[in-house]
Amino acid sequence: MNLIKRNLQKKIEKKLTTLQKLLDKIDEAHVINSDDPDTWDSDTLYSLVENLKETLKLLEDKKALQEKDNFGEPLILETGICSLVDEYFEEEEEYSEDF
Repeated sequence: MNLIKRNLQKKIEKKLTTLQKLLDKIDEAHVINSDDPDTWDSDTLYSLVENLKETLKLLEDKKALQEKDNFGEPLILETGICSLVDEYFEEEEEYSEDF
C-alpha cells in the first residue's frame, strides 16, 4: 500500500470513528414519538440538531468563505469523509493501473 493511500486510510478511520459516536448519539432520539407528547423533550431535540450539524461537518469539506484557489473555487480548510473516500479510491485506481 502506498504512503498516500495509507495516510488517507488513517484520516478516514479517525473520522469514521467520530462519525460512529455521533450516529450513536443521534440514535438516542428514537425515544421521541410523534404520537406521544410526553416524549417531546426539547433537550433531546436540541441535542439531535447539534449532532446532525456535527455529522454534516464531518461528511462535507470545510471551505473558506473568502479565500479562493487559482480556479476561483473556495479553499478547502478541512477535507470531509466523502472527499477522503473519493481520494482513497482514486489513489487505488491509479496504483492498480501502474501495475
